[in-house]
Amino acid sequence: MKGNDLYGFIIGSYIISTLLAGARYSIDQIRTERATVLLGQIWKWCSIIVKSSLLLSIWIFAIPMMIGLLFELLVIVPMRVPVDESPVFLLYQDWAFGLIFLKIWTQLVMLDQMTPLVDDSWRVKFERVRNDGFSRLQGFWVLREIVIPIVMKLLTALCFPYVLARGVFPVFGYPLVVNSAVYRFAWVGCLGFSLVCFCGKRCHAWFNDLHNSIRDDRYLIGRRLHNFGDNHID
Repeated sequence: MKGNDLYGFIIGSYIISTLLAGARYSIDQIRTERATVLLGQIWKWCSIIVKSSLLLSIWIFAIPMMIGLLFELLVIVPMRVPVDESPVFLLYQDWAFGLIFLKIWTQLVMLDQMTPLVDDSWRVKFERVRNDGFSRLQGFWVLREIVIPIVMKLLTALCFPYVLARGVFPVFGYPLVVNSAVYRFAWVGCLGFSLVCFCGKRCHAWFNDLHNSIRDDRYLIGRRLHNFGDNHID
């Protein structure tokens, strides 16, 4: 109890000293007839705190929760929960896993270690947010360019397999066990299909680049030989 009282006294002292310093600063500003400047600063920092709090709450709570839930549906539920049982989701555990994965992903993007998987524009966006800092944070731009695209991708990854497993597949009239198995592995199947499409696009782009490079090399060699023959005749 003594330790808790000591911590409470220290925290309360800091809060009271901060409030007193703010009140003293406000009184000085009013006395020097700079109340307009003071109100402008208060409005500026209040707006910064509000928009930063909203964005931070989405980034810290909503996005990690969706990432952790997607990870559980992809890995934990198919491996550990039997088909004839309903999965139980521990949201705080999903949030903790999602926060770790989000931190790792952002660090890899900033280190430019995910170029084959992620567009380089993400690193540019994160660098812009870091350079702007807390006081110059452009809330609507961050919401439009970073938060909403991530949230939409996660919602699509969560909802699309669910709609297929619960809304489309039961129409075919299969038994309940089959429908449960399809629901259990719907997210894994969609992930596998997405990976196949992604690899197919990458291979197609690679073959196109290879074909174009070979064609350009042959064209340049033929052009050089043609020019050499013309120069020799002259």
